[in-house]
Amino acid sequence: MKSTHLTAASLLISFCQSSPLLQTSAFLDIETRQSPGSYFAITGATGGVFPRMEIRDLEKAGEMWNLYLLAMASFQAMDQKNIASWYQIAGIHGMPWIPWDGVKGIITDEKSTSQRGYCPHNQLLFATWHRPYLALFEKQQLQKLAKNIADQFPTPTRKVYQTAASQLRIPFWDWAKALPTSQPVLPTAVTVEKVSVTFPNGTKANIDNPLYDYNFHPLDHSQINGTGCPTIGTPGGAVGGLPSVCDNSLMTVRNGETVSDHVGLNQKLRNILPSQRTKVYAILSQWQSFNTFSNDGGCGVGGPGTLETVHNPIHTNMWPGHMSPASVSAFDPIFWLHHANVDRQMALYQAVFPQTYVEQCIADTPTYTIEKGDVLDANSPLTPFHKNAAGDWWTSANSRNTRDMGYTYPELTSNPSNSTLVAQIKSLYSGPATGSSSQPRAKRQEPGPGPEKGLVYLVEVKLPLYGLDAGAPYNLLVFLGNVASDSKEWLGSDSFVGMASTLGGNNMKSEQFTLTTVDLSEALEKRIAAGDTTAEQAEEYLKKNLHYRLELGEIEIPRAEVPGIKVSLVTTEVELAASNDVFDRWVGGFVDHGEVDS
Repeated sequence: MKSTHLTAASLLISFCQSSPLLQTSAFLDIETRQSPGSYFAITGATGGVFPRMEIRDLEKAGEMWNLYLLAMASFQAMDQKNIASWYQIAGIHGMPWIPWDGVKGIITDEKSTSQRGYCPHNQLLFATWHRPYLALFEKQQLQKLAKNIADQFPTPTRKVYQTAASQLRIPFWDWAKALPTSQPVLPTAVTVEKVSVTFPNGTKANIDNPLYDYNFHPLDHSQINGTGCPTIGTPGGAVGGLPSVCDNSLMTVRNGETVSDHVGLNQKLRNILPSQRTKVYAILSQWQSFNTFSNDGGCGVGGPGTLETVHNPIHTNMWPGHMSPASVSAFDPIFWLHHANVDRQMALYQAVFPQTYVEQCIADTPTYTIEKGDVLDANSPLTPFHKNAAGDWWTSANSRNTRDMGYTYPELTSNPSNSTLVAQIKSLYSGPATGSSSQPRAKRQEPGPGPEKGLVYLVEVKLPLYGLDAGAPYNLLVFLGNVASDSKEWLGSDSFVGMASTLGGNNMKSEQFTLTTVDLSEALEKRIAAGDTTAEQAEEYLKKNLHYRLELGEIEIPRAEVPGIKVSLVTTEVELAASNDVFDRWVGGFVDHGEVDS
């Protein structure tokens, strides 16, 4: 645990009292009520269109990496009352339950009454809402502070730093990236407590790593407290949240109550990596309407899964801590790396399937500004984000193109053809987690006329989004083979296949559910190779050996606590791709082979 909080901003004071970096009085203060014509304008990054970089690539980028660390540290050091501070921007997502930029709620001006943030989880606007949210973080603070810092460097290096500042974009963390077992899934950039930086005056120093945590200054117990982290009592222990994390921790933590357990977290992420990769590949390679792809709100028919469902395990596997539950997740610096990657996945899907986008759907989950039953569409305001001081809103329609907001992603920089992009996605996500060999293909059927056909075995999960008491988060784990009696052994076991997760919602009660799948291909291929079964006997083998359990933070949750779950074995016919620039295509829908009930 850190004993001090030393930031780049405080060090800059010693040699540059007049730096624009330190002049925060020009920003609007959250305590000042907004009026028409004075809204906080979110404009997107300036200086041209440049790619957001993977965090491990940005770390190698010399001056840009140095500038990024200095800007992040300065951002976190801002007065928490400032509307543009880390505290206030992170607080848009959930706590501290107060309005931002004068955007009032539907029930009361105080979010504490409903304990809901602006973020539209489990409904139509989930994916697109985060796009202007990231732009607010990226342009209004990260790039602005970086430019101010760059201007302080002396003439010999100033131009280099100014160029780096104009090109700096928020990085993403590709948590589905294939990595050899010798490399951590959790980037070391977010797990080291100290980082080396060079200040504009040439001084070099080790500072507190701004990617390691966010330090509250001070922790305001009237605003950040246990009401956002409800405890749910079960026979296995406290599940759903730990009030002590919010009540007592002066800094954000991951996979721990008082201090981050990054070693344990990395092991969790390594264990779920194969499943996360197959899920990402499935949602990027199989056509479904954007409404179905982008969220868990029931805005379309079931398919391989959704962007929101794939994103959820990154949050839930950091429990206990600030990334789960969602009410305090945006305070953790890793939230922004995670959601930049989710936005990237949406951008890739948009590029592969440009003909589909946001269509009308009714909101099943309320937010601070959206009521259950509201009719949403591409022109619905993404509250509380204004495009200009006059008060025009960001919407899904006007945020559709990332280039209009000054950024793109590495895979999209050259505006690749669809076939080129397909080949890139296959290269990134169609192999195993270690990147050592090709991924098992669908089981081939008997040859016949037309395209070569195959068969894929899947587990389809009907997951109640708020099924656990008080809307607490939980994970559903799928196993092929024996399940250990000790829940702490589950994720690391040879029988673990994959996971489906929900973030729930603070004190939410609803019968809303989502459908997602867990691909059994790799696990089945291993069992066939080991002689446990054959391709011809696969269905019966799977019926006898598939199991599921519920947990959070390696604590088992009794099934009786979450009624409404349905786990089924299904198959889908596949048209196998004839070349590397075409995806295998799931055809004919799912054939149900019965429930998994043990």
